[in-house]
This record gives sequence, structure tokens and C-alpha cells, in this order.
Amino acid sequence: MEISSAHSGNSHQTDPLDVITPLSSSKNDLELLSSKTGQEFLQTFVDLLQDVIQADFVAISELRVTDKEHIQVKAGWMDGESLKNFEYEACFTPCLEAIKSAQIVLVHEGVQNSFPNDELLQHKGLESFLGYPVLNTYNEAIGLIQLAWRRQTSGEECEQILETINDFSARIATELENLRSQRVLQTLARGPALGTSENIFQLIARQIQSLLAVRSVFVAECSVTDQRNFNILAYCDDGICRKVLEGTSLTYEGRPCKQLETMEEFRIDEGLADAYPDQEIYRTAGFDSYLGIRVADGEANALGHLVIFHDEPIITHKLETELLNIFRDRLSFEIMRERSLEP
Repeated sequence: MEISSAHSGNSHQTDPLDVITPLSSSKNDLELLSSKTGQEFLQTFVDLLQDVIQADFVAISELRVTDKEHIQVKAGWMDGESLKNFEYEACFTPCLEAIKSAQIVLVHEGVQNSFPNDELLQHKGLESFLGYPVLNTYNEAIGLIQLAWRRQTSGEECEQILETINDFSARIATELENLRSQRVLQTLARGPALGTSENIFQLIARQIQSLLAVRSVFVAECSVTDQRNFNILAYCDDGICRKVLEGTSLTYEGRPCKQLETMEEFRIDEGLADAYPDQEIYRTAGFDSYLGIRVADGEANALGHLVIFHDEPIITHKLETELLNIFRDRLSFEIMRERSLEP
């Protein structure tokens, strides 16, 4: 198995759609790609790649994190059949190797022997594999471009393919991030799906947990009768809403949430259990970091807060910060709406 440094893209400012690559040797192909966005762009890129390379498996996938890493195919083909929205667990696969290392994984032969627990490789009899991690602007792996064959491949053949993928990798990363943001915002705007028991507070907690790929999230309302306490509205742990915790009343004293009585945001990047030794749950659950965001009404009166726990520093770049602000405002609206309905 060969792992090589992921291509970081061309240093010049040439638009990749203007570059003639082994993939797009015709002007029509380039024009077709340039006219597409989002899901259509990903599918068109995969279609053109497959037409030229004739791999047995080709896909562009997104990394989805709940309690475990999952790979969800956004556009792809296997033996002539579409794999759109096919999802599988990433452990024991070369996909996870590429994502964890943020480097290209190349296996020219014997990929089944290298990853004997990968059921797809074994079932489909695949011999070689190319995995190209899709990185966002912060060099974080958010997805993967995958190709696999039932035959051996050569270094020269794969190098040409990598040149093509590298020309379009930044655009693919942008489209994956846009799809992710759109999915979260659409779900939040719609509210809970009809026919499900999930309420809006559970939806907010679960979407934040999925967005940031963190361990746990809860949303809370300040107690109306005693401002020293808050009530948990929803608690999402590893992708599952723990309904048994809903309605639990807790005191601000002795918890990091206490800081949110006066601060808009409070963050602990590491050492949470040491900072609050009386909260045994932080140590037993393995929570090491904390992010709390205050929720207020239009007059800056505290309504509640949302809290994020993780076992590593919680990363919130520009996109995540903007989305968290939207969740905060939606939570404020829903708390005030619920209060207005009370007799």
C-alpha cells in the first residue's frame, strides 16, 4: 500500500475549468462542467471520469460523523449502477486511511489483502484502489474521491488520474461544503419531519451535533421560576436524542454554563473535567472540551443556551460559526414561541 501527500492544488490562479486535462479533452466537456453546481456538478464530474477511465467503482463521497465515521456517496457508479446516497461504515476500509491521514492512498494490487475486513472490496472482488481526500480550506478532510478496479493499476496510469482530480479538487470541496450547509439549513427551516416524534429542540441539538461532529449537544431554557436554574429541552449524544434527560432541572452554580449568565460565549478547549472536578459526568463520559452559547431575546434578556461537549478541541470556523448563530436565533424564537403558548 502506498500513501502519498495529498495534492494541495495549483499555486497559480488559473481556473481548473480552463485547463485541458486527461478527463476533459473536449471543450464540450468543460462547458458541461462549468454549467453545473452542487449535486449536478458532482454527478457530471463522476460521469465524465468514468467515461474516460472505465473504473469498476468511482464515487465522490462525504464524511458523515455521528458515533462512528460513515461514508455517504453523493455521486458514483459501481458496475453500471448508481450509488447515490449509498452509505457505509468507514472503519476497516482504505477510505478511512485516506481520510484520517488526509493523504492519497494508492493500492496498485492486492487491496483485499491489505484491508481484509472491508466487505465491499471482498464482495466485489476489487484488486486496486485510489482514494483522494477532499480537503476544505482548513485542510480538514470532509470527503473522498474513490476509484477501484478488478485489475492491477500502474503508477503512470494513476498519476494521470491524480492530475485530473487535482485540477478539480478545490471545486469539489466547495460543492460538498455547500451541500452540507444547504442540508442543515433546509432541515432547520422545515422543522421536524411529519410522522416523526422529533420536536424542534431535538432537531436543533441533533443538527448541531452532526454539523460539528462532536460527542454531545444539549439545548436548555432558563427556568422561569428560578433564574439560578436551567431546564434541558433536548440532549443529543453520539447522534441519539436522550429523551430521558429532557425536562431535567440543573443549577448554573458549579458548571461552565454559569459563565453564560453574562457572556455571549464561553469556551474550554481542554481540561474540562479538571476545571470542574465536582461534575463527575465530565470525567466518566470523557468530555474534555466545552462550548456554550448564550440565547437571548431581542432585548438581550437570557432565555437559555446551547452547549457542546467533545473529547477534543471544538473547531468552529467561519461556516460553523455562522450556522451556530442561525441555530441560536432559531432556539430563541422557539423558546419564546413555546412561552407564548403557555396558559
